[in-house]
This record gives sequence, C-alpha cells and structure tokens, in this order.
Amino acid sequence: MSLTTDGRAPGPVRFYLICDRGGCQERICFDLVISEPPPNQDEDLFGNLLHEAAAATPYLTERGWGITRGGEGYWCPGCRR
Repeated sequence: MSLTTDGRAPGPVRFYLICDRGGCQERICFDLVISEPPPNQDEDLFGNLLHEAAAATPYLTERGWGITRGGEGYWCPGCRR
C-alpha cells in the first residue's frame, strides 16, 4: 500500500497517498488533526500501527478513494469506476 504519513497522533498528521492500480499516477496529500492518541503498543500493536490510517479512512472515502476487495491497496476514484 502506498499510504504514508508524516507526524503522529495526537496532533497534526500529513498523509501521502498514491493510487496502487498499476500504471496510475493519481496522488493525494492532505493534513488531519487527530486528537486521540494511538492505543498502547504493548496492548494493541496493530491498532497502534494503523491508528492514523483508520482516522483517515472516512476522509478518503468521501473523496472517492477506497481499498480494493482483493487487497491490492488504495485505488483513486477514476480507477474504482
């Protein structure tokens, strides 16, 4: 998957996303302020690692981006059609 972040919650986090469909070069960059801290790493490793991505999911969905069913990654609105 090509979703990367700069920053850590709680606070501002910058997201960079490139469409994962082969040959597509669609990109999006946006900032979100995430007020909730991630779960404790010792208690919930995956929740800790995916905290920022989970917070960005509603924002991406509103803009037409989505995770493909086959698990290839995020596809842009044009490739999802």
